[in-house]
Amino acid sequence: MQSYDPSILSDKLSSFLKGSRLADPRAVHGLAFKLGCMLSSTFLSNNLLYAYTSSSVTDAHRLFDEIPHPNSVTWSIMNSAYAHMCRINDIISLFRRMLNLRISPNNFVFGSIFTGCANGRDLQTGIQTHCSAFKFGFTQHTFVAGTMIDMYSRCGKVRESWRIFNETLEKDVVSWTTVITCLANCARHECPVSAFGVFREMICRAVWPVGMTFVSVLKVFDEPEKLRQATQVHGCMIKLEIELDGPLGSALIAMYGRCGGMKEAVKVFDRIENDAFSLNSLLVAFMQNGYYKNAAFLFKKIIEEKMEIDPFVVTSMIGVFSALEDIGKGKEIHAYVIRNDFFSDVSVGNSLITLYGRCKETKMAEKLFQLMKIKDAISWTAMMTCYSQNDLGRETFTLFLHVLREGQSPPIFCITSVICACSTILSLHSGEQMHARIVKMGLDANLFVANSLITMYAKCGSINSAFTVFDYMTERDIISWNAMIMGFSRHGFVKEALHLFSEMQKLEVKPDEFTFTGILVSCSRVGLVAEGWEYFNMMTEHYGLEHRMEHYGCMVDLLGRSNKLNEAMDFIYSMPFEPDNLVWETMLASCKVHGDAELVNYIAKRILEMKPEDASPHISLSTMDAFMGMWDSKALHRDKVRSLGLSKEPGRSWVDVHSWLKDLETGEPYRPKDVVLLPDMQLQTFGVT
Repeated sequence: MQSYDPSILSDKLSSFLKGSRLADPRAVHGLAFKLGCMLSSTFLSNNLLYAYTSSSVTDAHRLFDEIPHPNSVTWSIMNSAYAHMCRINDIISLFRRMLNLRISPNNFVFGSIFTGCANGRDLQTGIQTHCSAFKFGFTQHTFVAGTMIDMYSRCGKVRESWRIFNETLEKDVVSWTTVITCLANCARHECPVSAFGVFREMICRAVWPVGMTFVSVLKVFDEPEKLRQATQVHGCMIKLEIELDGPLGSALIAMYGRCGGMKEAVKVFDRIENDAFSLNSLLVAFMQNGYYKNAAFLFKKIIEEKMEIDPFVVTSMIGVFSALEDIGKGKEIHAYVIRNDFFSDVSVGNSLITLYGRCKETKMAEKLFQLMKIKDAISWTAMMTCYSQNDLGRETFTLFLHVLREGQSPPIFCITSVICACSTILSLHSGEQMHARIVKMGLDANLFVANSLITMYAKCGSINSAFTVFDYMTERDIISWNAMIMGFSRHGFVKEALHLFSEMQKLEVKPDEFTFTGILVSCSRVGLVAEGWEYFNMMTEHYGLEHRMEHYGCMVDLLGRSNKLNEAMDFIYSMPFEPDNLVWETMLASCKVHGDAELVNYIAKRILEMKPEDASPHISLSTMDAFMGMWDSKALHRDKVRSLGLSKEPGRSWVDVHSWLKDLETGEPYRPKDVVLLPDMQLQTFGVT
């Protein structure tokens, strides 16, 4: 039998393992064993071990135990395999075995252990390994430091990541990229510095970023005000000639979508190879910016080209039809979900519940909710929001009680849905009880919760309580101001509403369209015509806001209440778009009050042209005929209403007698003694620990 040099054989077999993707490690292992070069070459053994780790870790471990002279590379390969599988116990066992054999670990061993701790989110083991790395003098090694930064970051310890980064003397592009990723992914209030600031410092120190660096820093730009900076970062990419691959292209599209730069997003999309990620990024960008028809067209293209669709794409598309309130298309995509077995994904189920809730099909939403095998916090919140949106306050409370009895911790949006339900059923007592529960949970300082409480108290008639919540808020947004202004306006506190608007201007809080709706309603209530015109013109002249239909309706109401009927009609004719029936109905009410029969007749005909099924114009005409003593004409209008089968919706009032409400703590019938409002507008909660 011809003899072969074992070293030459091991080199050739190692080259074959590295160069061929189709190489079977078992076949190479058997051949090496047969030729007698297996046990003599640690180099070949390491290459075989690496090949085994990608196919069978069990076989890799068996080979590892058979290697007679393992070196540090051998231990690193085995550690790395366990790290990728998050087998922390095996990593620690291997590390201890290594130390018992008095084999000094190298930087790759520590790096693989930190990677495993990061993948498994095992902070305790990571801290212990950090101590060992310090003992062996590897904490200053650039590679080890990078894996430590990543480990602490993914375990939620941002400050520790930042400290290690600062203590590392030699920082390479991987270290900079890792800490930028850490800062970009963390919550804002936890970050000692901004990811964008670190990115700028990185460039100033002539450490040139790579594609992954840009993928991370692009996450920072998440609002239209940051579009200019985002464009500058994109320009930096072009200047550095960074290759625009799939992940980076998708990140750019998503960034422009968040910043409102849809033209730029489409340009990037056209430049890259379209895959599922880039298509989904553009789909979400269209949805975020209200381009729902474009999103629907893109989804149709994805299906026609038979591209791979994941649950996230389907969820985004359901969100599009939900925003459009297109129940027809929504049912079509529901059928698509069933055919392709996407309903098992909890996010798809949640989005379908939201869709049916917004389209007022609560029964279908209930069926889906019951069919879901796995429910998360968002599922319960979606169902409660569905009930709340459709004025089913009782059902909202019942579901919330179930969440509490199950021992679940309700999320913020779940709580705001229940508060909204109190507003819907106008139950002050249940709203007060929810407020007490919120204080107990420590969520009373939350901005969204506080805004919901203001709206609830205002709608339930307790304007003092609404202002107490507003006054105690440490942080306010435009929704807070709008809710309080609208509350004052609804209850006739015009001076207070206008004073609050003045406070907004002093604090340089920019109002929006809803702010001016509340202000114009306030002016209309007491006939402040001059002030109403001033605020109406202020919208465009000072704040650059466009007038909407509701603003024109408020001005028509203001002029009509002040008996300036001709001026109101001239104002309607000067509108830049066709007035809707609400504007005409507002004008009709003013004409009835001031007894202008000619205008009542004209406007009633205009409304009937727009809404022939509406009985109110006929009722208005008959009322005006009765006022003028024209009884025959009145009878004709009444007969016409009956002959057409029309009916006026009867007025209704609501009285809360607590017959169904249960206590949130005990499940017993509720007795409203939990919250007392003192005369000095200080909110006191009793019986809450």
